[in-house]
Amino acid sequence: MRSACLIIVASLAVSTSHANEAFERLKAKYKAIQDDQVALPSLTKTAATQAANNAQTIRPDAIASTIPAGEELILGVQLGKLVLGQVFGFKTEHGAKISLFDMTQAFDFAIETDFDNESASGWIRNPVNTFEISHQEDGNWSVIANGQNSIIDAQQISLEDDFYIDLNLYEQWFDVNLDVNYGTLTLKTQSNRPLPIEEKLAREQRAKDAYRAQNEARAPLQKHDYQPISKPLLDIQASINASENSDTSHNISVLGSNDVAYFNTQYYFAINGSNEINSARLSGSRYSNESELLGFMNATTLEFGDIRSTQINPLQTGRTHLGARISNTPLSYSGGNSINLIGDIQAGWDVEVYRNQLLLTSQFNVTGGQYEFQDVPLVFGYNEIELVFYGPQGQVNREKQDYYVSSTGQSAGQFVYDISFIDEGERLFDQNTLNNENNNGLSTLIRADYGVTDWWSLSIGSQVHHEQGFEQYDQQSFGSDISLFGAALLSIDSLEQDNGDYERRYQIDTSLWNQSLSFIHRENQRTDDAKDVSSFESQELRLSGAVPRLRLSYQQSIEQITPDGDEAYMRFINQLGTSVGDSYLSNRLTWSDQDAAETTGDWQIQRYLSDYFVRFGNDYTVSPEFDIDAFFAEISGDISDNTSGRVRFIYNLENDSSETALVASWQPNEFSLTSNLSYSDRTGWRASLLGRVGIGMTQNDSAFFSRMPVSSQGTLSARVFLDNNRNGRFDLGDRPLQNVDIETLQSYRKATTNSQGIAVITALPSYQQTDIDIDLSKLDDPYLIRANQGVSIAPRPGSIQTLDIPVVPSLEIEGYVKELQQNGNLTNRARVPVLLKDTSGTVVEEVISEFDGYFLITGIVPQAYTLEIDPTYLRNFNFQQGSQIPLTGEESGVLAEQNLILRKSFELQGYSAQLASFSRLESLRGYWRILSKRLPEIAQYRYFYNRTESGYQLYVGFSKDKQEASSICVFLADHNVDCDVTSITRR
Repeated sequence: MRSACLIIVASLAVSTSHANEAFERLKAKYKAIQDDQVALPSLTKTAATQAANNAQTIRPDAIASTIPAGEELILGVQLGKLVLGQVFGFKTEHGAKISLFDMTQAFDFAIETDFDNESASGWIRNPVNTFEISHQEDGNWSVIANGQNSIIDAQQISLEDDFYIDLNLYEQWFDVNLDVNYGTLTLKTQSNRPLPIEEKLAREQRAKDAYRAQNEARAPLQKHDYQPISKPLLDIQASINASENSDTSHNISVLGSNDVAYFNTQYYFAINGSNEINSARLSGSRYSNESELLGFMNATTLEFGDIRSTQINPLQTGRTHLGARISNTPLSYSGGNSINLIGDIQAGWDVEVYRNQLLLTSQFNVTGGQYEFQDVPLVFGYNEIELVFYGPQGQVNREKQDYYVSSTGQSAGQFVYDISFIDEGERLFDQNTLNNENNNGLSTLIRADYGVTDWWSLSIGSQVHHEQGFEQYDQQSFGSDISLFGAALLSIDSLEQDNGDYERRYQIDTSLWNQSLSFIHRENQRTDDAKDVSSFESQELRLSGAVPRLRLSYQQSIEQITPDGDEAYMRFINQLGTSVGDSYLSNRLTWSDQDAAETTGDWQIQRYLSDYFVRFGNDYTVSPEFDIDAFFAEISGDISDNTSGRVRFIYNLENDSSETALVASWQPNEFSLTSNLSYSDRTGWRASLLGRVGIGMTQNDSAFFSRMPVSSQGTLSARVFLDNNRNGRFDLGDRPLQNVDIETLQSYRKATTNSQGIAVITALPSYQQTDIDIDLSKLDDPYLIRANQGVSIAPRPGSIQTLDIPVVPSLEIEGYVKELQQNGNLTNRARVPVLLKDTSGTVVEEVISEFDGYFLITGIVPQAYTLEIDPTYLRNFNFQQGSQIPLTGEESGVLAEQNLILRKSFELQGYSAQLASFSRLESLRGYWRILSKRLPEIAQYRYFYNRTESGYQLYVGFSKDKQEASSICVFLADHNVDCDVTSITRR
């Protein structure tokens, strides 16, 4: 025994990574036995050091021989990198015997034991492969496994509190190889074919991977309802500009949003240097992810004011007009091979759109307060769309969204509508000066989509003008999407005008070897104001994708274009993007065989050098002769935590001119201030100063300021507090918690609470549901935990959502599982599953008692629970109902001595009064009710029954003394009831 103790302690010292609490307690037990102690003391540092020294001289293959037969073992089961659990057993002369219950739990096999009949049965790997153990009269065991019946020697299987079976038998039955490392106390497993537990874990991992890919929140959604009046969110931008050749000027723009009368109101205006409003917009809207608007119409969208009108077909260009719109179109992308990107932005900003790291399109110097990219193409399969916003003084913001194209986006029977009633060409404010669009009067636009099947959807649309003279602009549309077995998407779009003009597109998207392939046919006919008709036709083959091994992204486009009245010509566009070391290189080349056409291109390379970002590139011409048209160089980086700078140089070789710009930005969390100084050979010097700030109010009416935009995206104001009265609300007596990190898991935003316990997270993607997580590790009290399981939010643009997060001291529960013996003594019970259930019966926590019966549950939110032993364990091992401990929720700190008691059925010999026998249990119970009413004296005795081959036998009373049963029978006989005194054994 002493040598075994030293070996095990030595092994742990060498391989501490395999240690755990159960094993530490096992070491303590060995040490106590070695020293003939009654208590189980912890190991001392000296003993551990000595054991480690001893371990250096012991070979691993010699450890098994030094552990005596009969010694207890707790082995960790390993399957590759997976840890399946722990199993209990005993060392034998030739190996080890391991618990059948523990092995079936670890490998997740469906085997149950029947101790009364000394048997076990179930199946291994699949229900066809039945398994059965039964005890023979000669003491040996009969086993059915893998379709074969065999007799196992009694020495290989022991039946005590469980079946303990030699490891070599498990190898035969489970079709695995088992190797025990007694030095690290691990049981390594190898299987030639996947085990059910491996397949289960693989399925769970696939589910987790799918969850990550879909980026879905899991916590319950906290709704953010519209309000009668809400606190406004404002983005204010102001600039002062001066130059060598013009007077000093200024510009101010305000972008705001707040709820009014249960609608969200968005407003924008810009004032130029002449103090005139040169742009303005006002609209109201209400959105619902659950399609709850307007009753039976199940609308998701209701807009009025300056709105984006219904797009009756992707080929139609949507515009902003005065009107109203109703739709049940899903608020998030649901399918199709193109998207529209529309959003609010301050004046003077540039926007670029990237798909899978390749530049698609851009807009420069946006002045209307809104950017707009319509019919942005998506490739078949995965699309990462990135919007990059460049401020006039060097600011850079990014937004990313993932899309996956493989289906029509509509299920069978799904109906989607979109209706607008507009005054085409009009705006709410100063329409004559702000809106230069043609005024075509009142019109109605309607679009309807219907899912014929899960793989085929149809779309029709119409625009009807209601004023005379504009009927020629009426339009009708037709569209169809067909998913070809999930491997390709066929799209047809047609837009027809009453004057004979049309625009049509036929497109098929698929993928080959993980590369996206598209073929697009376009044709149109247009009539100008002079009634001249022109037509156009093109066919384009587009291949795009990535080569991960080369870290290369690309898009190739070959297009044949046939203009009206001209010969067809070819156009080739090549785009490449690749990482070379720490640098990213991109190039675009355009070639055409059209007469007088030039072959042009541009490239740029960018990388980080230390803490600075460097970009360099140029525009060039390849034919008719190679020439460098222009080049630029740029370096930017952080000067300090809140300041950054950028230097940019551009040289145009065509006109031999250059421009140099120096930008410096000061951007604390509350605002941004940017200066820009530039000099050009042609226009002289220019200077500007721009400031920007986002303003809002938190739930305690304190103003917050942000350098990020707040009016066009979602904002969260979260308060973390110590909930002293545990009511889940922030009220008198609760303490705000400072220095708590709050993170939106799906949108990757983070902020830290201030002295009021509040953190504001801005620029949250609209309607993207995200879980809210908190990190309490910076607090002094390590036992504080979140009082609830958490929530998720789906931010509304232009609205601030408030959230209170209560925190409470955690609860710890410890105790022992004890077995009540027939003699009245209590003994500690090892490896018993202990459950902590909430009031709904859901298992909140599960732990296994250690070898000495001890269990510990930590990190529990104080509330009403029930502590109990797993009923499945009680049933499998033929225990009676174990004890339960109710918790009220008022407890706190460490709850010690929460001991759970279980016991087996005790056999008692005694005597009972035997009455009649019945074929049905209902008849027996009815007879007893009648008898106890007729003879109330008999009701003082408990009745019970025993099931027999012929039915149910009724007994009354039970006592070790025969006299009590005799007295009952005498009493019943006096009242003409047949009764016999019988000897009986009860459990």
